[in-house]
Amino acid sequence: MHAHDGGPVTTAGARHQRAPAIWIFILMDCSSFGLLFLVFMIERMRQVALFDQSSHHLNAGLGFFNACVLITSSWFVARANVFGREGQFDAARRQLWIGMAIAAIFAVVKVFEYYVKVSAGITVKTNAFFLFYYALTGIHLVHYLGGMVILGILAQGPSPFLPDAEARPHYLRWLEGGSLYWHMVDLLWIFIFSILYLIGAR
Repeated sequence: MHAHDGGPVTTAGARHQRAPAIWIFILMDCSSFGLLFLVFMIERMRQVALFDQSSHHLNAGLGFFNACVLITSSWFVARANVFGREGQFDAARRQLWIGMAIAAIFAVVKVFEYYVKVSAGITVKTNAFFLFYYALTGIHLVHYLGGMVILGILAQGPSPFLPDAEARPHYLRWLEGGSLYWHMVDLLWIFIFSILYLIGAR
């Protein structure tokens, strides 16, 4: 059972307490990726021809499609926040389930990409470019899977074991934090897509 919909939920004070923690986590995570991006670009400048040639083995169309998938998924997750603030938790849950269903396409495409590469003999040992390719996309995939788990938990709605007055504010805080994390996953893929699939592509 899930908490029934009610009026708008006011959690301004609690939200301000929660916000710094999630933003600090996102900042640290993005900084880690930023360092990887920097190392990639430095290595790329040292081996321009190799990186350009290797990037031609990537399917930019699939990378762009996956970017569109995550952006669309993020839109539904953002809509879940709107409904959540209005106290319409059943509607928020539906938006999350839709967002997850769309996001699942990302994993299918990514696994297909990996299968094609490995079948062609392209692995982390092929060259420096593909070492970065598997490292960046692999770490991102772990973040994506973590985000899917978070969305799946949030899609269950407020805890049925807490009174509405307690469950709703807590749920809204976690919904906002989980949504911010999911948007980060989306943004990171856009950067990864840009530096791996687009730079050097012709």
